[in-house]
Amino acid sequence: MVLLPLAYFLLINALAFVQDINEGYHDNLHLFNEGLILLLTIVATTIVWKEIKAGYRNEKSLKKSIQRLDLDNLNYSKQVKILKHELFQVVSAQLEDWLLSKSEQEVAILLLKGLSLDEISQIRKTKEKTTRQQASAIYKKSNLKGRHELSAFFFEDLL
Repeated sequence: MVLLPLAYFLLINALAFVQDINEGYHDNLHLFNEGLILLLTIVATTIVWKEIKAGYRNEKSLKKSIQRLDLDNLNYSKQVKILKHELFQVVSAQLEDWLLSKSEQEVAILLLKGLSLDEISQIRKTKEKTTRQQASAIYKKSNLKGRHELSAFFFEDLL
């Protein structure tokens, strides 16, 4: 938007300067002023043109960076999904090794996710007392003292 009026101003000044010289205009101060305006307009137009080109290059570079980041994010998401699935398989296998019932396995997974007994009861549509009993059974069958040891059993070596 800025370049177009600037280019127009440059063209008008250049034509006026050339016309004054061709007509033999002899007022040196006037010719100097027109020449100076023409020179400053050329400099301004050049600076604006270079800035516009630099802006386009930066925009292109930023778009490429965004594309790389999107691709990295997609790859990361795929890796996380695979690792999450593998971790779930390992956890599920261990819960089965402890001979936990399906309900106890479900409660154990929710405990590992950090939910409270009340939240687990609401999700499973059971009484909190039932969830508390299932949690106690989990700790007893696994030989662990509580929620913290349960989490540590699976996650301590990952960090």
